[in-house]
This record gives sequence, C-alpha cells and structure tokens, in this order.
Amino acid sequence: MSAREATALKRLGLAALLLAPGTALASAAELTPVQAFDLYAQVIVHGDAAAQATLAGYLDTDNGPALAAALAGASHLDEAPELADWPKAAAALRKRQASVHCSTDSVRHAQADSADVNYRCHLPDPSALLPVYRQHRVPFNGPHPPQMARELATAYTQMIAVAPDRERIITVSFKRDHDGGAWRVQNPTPLMSGLADAFLPFFEWNEHLPDEDR
Repeated sequence: MSAREATALKRLGLAALLLAPGTALASAAELTPVQAFDLYAQVIVHGDAAAQATLAGYLDTDNGPALAAALAGASHLDEAPELADWPKAAAALRKRQASVHCSTDSVRHAQADSADVNYRCHLPDPSALLPVYRQHRVPFNGPHPPQMARELATAYTQMIAVAPDRERIITVSFKRDHDGGAWRVQNPTPLMSGLADAFLPFFEWNEHLPDEDR
C-alpha cells in the first residue's frame, strides 16, 4: 500500500474500521457472495444510500454502519480540493461518475474464508487532457490546497463528459470468519484508487506522466 493510499484510508476513517471486526448482531442480510461483492462496489463507486444501508445490515456488526459510511466517502470525488473553485467541473464529474459500472468478473479462493475478487470496471480515460495538463499542472507540494488553473478546469469540464471508457480489471481482497458470516473487505484501496485516478489523475501525473515513456 502506498503512502497516498494509507493517507486516504486514514482520512476516510477506514484504517481502524478495517482492523476492527466489531460485535456481531442478530442476523445479516441474506446475500450471495457475488451480490455482496457487487454491493461493496456500488457503495465505493457511487456512495448509493440504499446500497450503503444494505451493506451496513449485511455486515451485521455494531461498526457496520460506520464502515459502510466510510467506504461511501470514497465516492465523493467532487469534493476534492482540486475542484473547490470549479463547480461546473465538479458537476461534470458527478454526472459522468453516475454512469460508471463496476461488477464482479471472477473470484479466486485461496482458502474457503478468503476471496480475491476481480472487478470489471468501465472508467473514463482522461489521457486527452494530458496536453493541457503539461502546461497547467496542479501544485500538490505548495503552501496552499491544490487547485486547477482556469484553463485546466475548462478543459476538464469538457473532457470528462466525452472521454471514452476504458475497461479495467481491479482486484480487491475479502475475508470472512471460518464459520461463515459476512464477507469483509480487507483493503479497498485498489478500487478507490482506480476510481480516483480515472477522474482526478493529477497527483499521479505529477509523479509520472503516462506518455513520458513513449
């Protein structure tokens, strides 16, 4: 896990929740494993309120609602500091994010109580924004919160609406108790990062532009 991913987990309050199994309650919602895995994706990608409530019930522990809420927080990309001064860009992001689809493609069980879930996700490809970004990089190391320049914000608002989809397979690990029970995500950062990098790739681009090796 990268330092950036660890920081994201702490910011969302997930680090402690993922380590704490919680106290079991009366009865969990009845879901097949694939339904449960898809439910996690719906919460992380869309922050859907109904899915969040279902996940909290499925987890069936006293910290289930807090964990579901923290996972849903990963979907709030429009609240990123880069977009703070650009409401049209934030609105364009929200609209495109609503069309994202991530679902379980395959599941590998190394043991009966563990699962590596491959999600098939259709995410926007932001690479068309690279020429503008080269001229107007987002400063992440300065004394102020990172902000997009007007030229970048304008281009982003136009690009995110029409960027082609790119299919990605993203693997997330899950575990459950030996006697069955709910599947609990072990490290949601691959899906969280895949989503964030598709919509707000600027931090990664500052480290390494994807076309530098061409």
